[in-house]
Amino acid sequence: MRTVGIRHRTALPLRELSGLDLRRGEQGDFELLAVGDEDFAVIAATLDVKDEPGRTWRHDLCLPLRDTRVEMQSGSGFEGVATDGNGAVVLLREEAAQLLTMTPNLSQLLQICPLTVPDDHPQLSPGWHQDPNSRGEGLILLKDGHVLMARQKDDPCLIEFGPAEHTPNGIAAATILGSGESFQLPQPGPQELVPLAVWLLADNTKEALPTINDIAVGPDGRVYVLSSKSKVIARLEKDLKPGKHFRAAITWRIDEEDLPGGENAQPEGLAMLPSGRAIVALDTKNAGCNLVVLKRLKYD
Repeated sequence: MRTVGIRHRTALPLRELSGLDLRRGEQGDFELLAVGDEDFAVIAATLDVKDEPGRTWRHDLCLPLRDTRVEMQSGSGFEGVATDGNGAVVLLREEAAQLLTMTPNLSQLLQICPLTVPDDHPQLSPGWHQDPNSRGEGLILLKDGHVLMARQKDDPCLIEFGPAEHTPNGIAAATILGSGESFQLPQPGPQELVPLAVWLLADNTKEALPTINDIAVGPDGRVYVLSSKSKVIARLEKDLKPGKHFRAAITWRIDEEDLPGGENAQPEGLAMLPSGRAIVALDTKNAGCNLVVLKRLKYD
């Protein structure tokens, strides 16, 4: 296993960061989006030529979600964020088990998609129903209105969700939503999504990934995952075919000596930059020193 150090530390004004994503702007530059599982908000930050976050904006979602069917009596439960080629933002709520699709400027809710798991599902039940904090974490948009998310624990796995009448596409560069494509479901209005495929960890990957806390697509089109418990980033095999287990092709342990919080740090969010660097968000009770830019990942 390789070790990767910290290149830059900074802070985003959001508590308990839990998910990251990159969104390409009109000029081809990238914007970092961050969510936390406490606040109904999205933080957007510009990235400079050194891949360091600069100016930030806070998009408060309380007004856009008011008078909708979104329950807001407790925390947001946001555990994943992803954007499509038109800039639309999709948010994953873990405890509520739903996806919220927002306009690019985050001023309007476009669609709610419940994530429904059958009571007798062979791999996800009964845990999905018994523990709302062990549902979906991380989010990648796929073609045909499918999404990929992770279950954090008991047992960690990747799940492809899609409309009930669909068959799984598997995970590969050809099935991941492209940078110029929009995320479209077969019909407007509320659309229930169900698990179409589940990938459990292979035996030789369980030690490296005791939990899965976020997932991201790298510039190479591969899926990367982050484990908070082991502080490990892993690049997965090139293709994930339904019915198979998944393996880590390469792993990197984040250097705890450089990580804010050291061995007690909780890295929860992951975004992969075109430069080959990774950005990692830390789950902290206070919004201070909760984001790090790693050095370039080495593959040899």
